[in-house]
Amino acid sequence: MTTAKAAFFTRVGPELYRENPFRVAGLSIDAGARDIRRRTEELQIKAKIGAGPGSGSTPLPLDPPPDLETAQEAVQRLRDPLRRIEAELFWFWPSHNAASKGVRDEALEALRAGDIARAEELWTNPGPGRATAVAAHNLAVLAHARALDAGGLDPAGDELWTKALRNWRAVLGNDAFWDLVAARVREADDPRLGPGSAEELRERLPAALLSISARLVVDVARDGGHAQARAHVDQMSRAGFAERAVGAALRDASGADTARLRAMGKSAAERVAADPTRGAEEAGRLLDQAEPLLAALRAVLPSDDSLLLGIRDEIAAHAMRCVVMYVNKTDGWQDASAPLERALAISATEANRTHVQKNLDTVRDNLVYATCWFCKERKPDEASIYEQPMYGDVNRQVVPYGYNARQVQTTWRKMSVRVPRCAQCVQAQKSRTGKVWGIGCGVNLAVLALAVILMMSGAVAVGIILIVLDVIGFGVLANVAETNGLAKQEFKSLNEYPPIKEQLRAGWQFGEKPPNAGN
Repeated sequence: MTTAKAAFFTRVGPELYRENPFRVAGLSIDAGARDIRRRTEELQIKAKIGAGPGSGSTPLPLDPPPDLETAQEAVQRLRDPLRRIEAELFWFWPSHNAASKGVRDEALEALRAGDIARAEELWTNPGPGRATAVAAHNLAVLAHARALDAGGLDPAGDELWTKALRNWRAVLGNDAFWDLVAARVREADDPRLGPGSAEELRERLPAALLSISARLVVDVARDGGHAQARAHVDQMSRAGFAERAVGAALRDASGADTARLRAMGKSAAERVAADPTRGAEEAGRLLDQAEPLLAALRAVLPSDDSLLLGIRDEIAAHAMRCVVMYVNKTDGWQDASAPLERALAISATEANRTHVQKNLDTVRDNLVYATCWFCKERKPDEASIYEQPMYGDVNRQVVPYGYNARQVQTTWRKMSVRVPRCAQCVQAQKSRTGKVWGIGCGVNLAVLALAVILMMSGAVAVGIILIVLDVIGFGVLANVAETNGLAKQEFKSLNEYPPIKEQLRAGWQFGEKPPNAGN
């Protein structure tokens, strides 16, 4: 590997054109040593009198213009042949070579005058030879610089971005232009720029160009512009760049965010290891911080990208470990479910999803047994457990009975399902039942007394009707008051208690035995 190859495109970024030394210094790419010296002296004089540097005759003058110090630094950069050849690649070339003295470059003149449309028209229909190769390059630079000047990935600049990327892709395939670059390398006459430097620039240019777009895409996605980021990724691919190159640029640009995510996960795990009682809190905080970044990465990278899959699994695993340490220390099952559900949602691979799901199932199972089924809040206690009898596997068969007789014999299995309940719910159930029975019995006694009075006064039929209604009302009261010691809705909720629900699905029923079954 040559020194030049290692040094090319080390400063390429979204400020590529705003920092281009030719643009900043107000010089053309044909500026020779004398032009640079003259510009240096001019800047020195302006520094003494406190004047600004001015923009010279550069196309696309910067707004606001650079300060004097920045312009002086730009001139110094042009004294380095390595940095200069790179800067030339990202600025406008004249249609004629330096030997063509006195020949006007109408397109560059139009651009310096601010007539972008005229410059584009002339470069779209160039003359023969060098003009054709240069025109393709200048169109790429013009669209690219304008797109970046407009503010990165502003949707208003979509057309500029399409032109920029497609034109640069065309430049990469234009052998005539790269012959011109090779000639510029030879003119530089610098030991760091060998015969293969032009080809090295050509090989490395796609990665440099894509890295600019990729950095902007990541920034936009991080700020919530997911659709805008995805749209630009599509532009990068449609421009003709290799998918592998696009993917590599996006992964490189995402490196800072993935490193940040890894650091966040590691820090959360370390804090919980020091104090497991903070596990649920830290898992939630980690996921709150990680989810927006992960969403941004999902907008940028392909869904099957190894970097994306790996960091999703890594954050999910850290959150899961925080929760596991927490419940092992506190038995706080109620706080463990939500972060594990979120960790499951961001898990990428089947192996990691299985691991998180296993822990989530454990939490859910413990929640069933570690929380009162009726209030869903308090811890149950042994003395308040509700036991629901059930029967199943009913088998009826006709068997001999006595002489020449038959009878149906019924067999079944039974069990008692223990439903967790707290003392407060037991007390509330008893209090409610007592109130219902108290009010109901009082009303029934009053009705019964009225019926007796009516019958004694001769209204026997009316009294009998009241007694019948009283009996019916007593039955309704018994149904409303309780079912096996529970209110009607509470008893109905048993159908959803997981162990009971499982038995009901298997055909089991509530009760000690099947109807009409013997002892």
